[in-house]
Amino acid sequence: MPRQAIMVIACLLAAVSSIWHSPQISYINFSLLGLLFCLMVVVNGFKRLRILDYLAIYILKRCVSLRDITATLVGITFFVSMLVTNDVALMTFVPLTLVIGTQLNRDMAKIIIWQTLAANLGSALMPMGSPHNLFLYAHYAMSFWQFLSYTILLVIIAALWLWWLVAQESEKVLNIVLEAVEFGPRKELFIFIGLFVLCLLGVSRLLDYRVIVVITIVVVGSFARGLFRLVDYSLLVTFVGLFIFIGNISHLPVVLDIKNNFMSSGCGVYFMSIAVSQIVSNVPAAILLAGFTEYAKELLLGVNIGGLGTIIASMSSVISYKLYVEQNENKGRHYLRVFTYYNFIGLVVLGTLIYFLAIR
Repeated sequence: MPRQAIMVIACLLAAVSSIWHSPQISYINFSLLGLLFCLMVVVNGFKRLRILDYLAIYILKRCVSLRDITATLVGITFFVSMLVTNDVALMTFVPLTLVIGTQLNRDMAKIIIWQTLAANLGSALMPMGSPHNLFLYAHYAMSFWQFLSYTILLVIIAALWLWWLVAQESEKVLNIVLEAVEFGPRKELFIFIGLFVLCLLGVSRLLDYRVIVVITIVVVGSFARGLFRLVDYSLLVTFVGLFIFIGNISHLPVVLDIKNNFMSSGCGVYFMSIAVSQIVSNVPAAILLAGFTEYAKELLLGVNIGGLGTIIASMSSVISYKLYVEQNENKGRHYLRVFTYYNFIGLVVLGTLIYFLAIR
C-alpha cells in the first residue's frame, strides 16, 4: 500500500469520524510534525551532497570478497539507518548494490533483502531512525536514554542475526570497479550538519521545535529551496489525518471496550502492534494504537518488530522492492519469495526472543 493511498485513507477516516465528534486542534502534535519536516529537509540535503554515496564507495573499494561486499552493504545500511531513517538508507545504498550486481553479473536480491532487514531493524535504535519511532518518542514524552533502554536489546539481537546471515556468504574474491564520487561543497555540508544537530536538540527537547523550523526554512531557503519540494508531505498529512481520527474515535464507547479487552496488558499491546503492522504498516499502526494504551515499551518494540513480515509491514520494504524490480522486471515473484522467507523467520525468531527477554 503506497504512502499516497495511506494518506487518502487517513484523511477519509478523519473526515468520517468528525461526523460523530468535532475534531480539536489539540489532537495534532505540531512538535512532531515540525521536527519531522526539518529532519526530512536536512536528510535530503545530505542526499543532494552525496555524502553517504561517498562514504559507501570509499569503504567498498577496500573490499575483496563477496562476503566483504555483503558485510559492508548490510552493515552500512544498518548503522546509517539509525540516524537518517530506514527509507533514506535504502534509497541511498540499494541503488549502489544494484550497480555492483551489474558489474558482477549477479542477482543481488538476497543482499538487498538483507539490507532491508538491516534498515528496518537498525533504525529501531534511535528516535530519528523512523517516523513511528519519533512519534512514539514524542507521544509518550520519553527521555532519550529511556527510549534507548527499550530498543537496545532488539538491535543487539538483530545485529547478531544479520552477522550470522552474512557469515554464510562466500569468500570468493571479486574485482569491482566503482566510479569515485565527489560530495558537494564543504560549506553546505557543514550547514546541514549544523541543522542536523539542531534537530537532535529538538528531539532531546533542549530547543523549541518552532525555533528549529524557522531556522531550517530561512537557512535552506537561502540556498537550496528545491529541497522543500522533496519533503514527503504525504507522510505529514497522514499523521494529521490519523491524529484527528484517533482523537475523534477515542470518545466512542465501542472503542473504549476494544481498549479494555485487547489493550489492557503489555503482552496484548505487543502482539496487537505486530499484527496490525502486517496489514497497514508500522507507522499507521503506531499512531492508531498509541491513543489506546500507556504500554509504551511494548508498543515501541511491537511496531519495530512488526516492520518484518509482509511487504507492506514497513514502507521501506516497498521502496527496496520497487528499486529492485525496476532493474529486474521478471524477477519480482522471486524477490517476494526470498523476502517472505527471511522476513517471517526474523519476525518469528526476534518476536519470540523479545517477548521472553523483554515483554513477559
